[in-house]
Amino acid sequence: MRLTREKKGQNLIEYAIVAALVAAAMIAMSTYVFRSVQATQKMIEDEFQND
Repeated sequence: MRLTREKKGQNLIEYAIVAALVAAAMIAMSTYVFRSVQATQKMIEDEFQND
């Protein structure tokens, strides 16, 4: 009985770690995606101003 409970707890911790890593990766990527979107908007804005 105790072994089953410990395995469930271990699985829960493993899932929490994976979820935290995925969340951290998404937060880190959002900065670069935001910069890319800004650069694209600036490029489009510059194209309209040059015409």
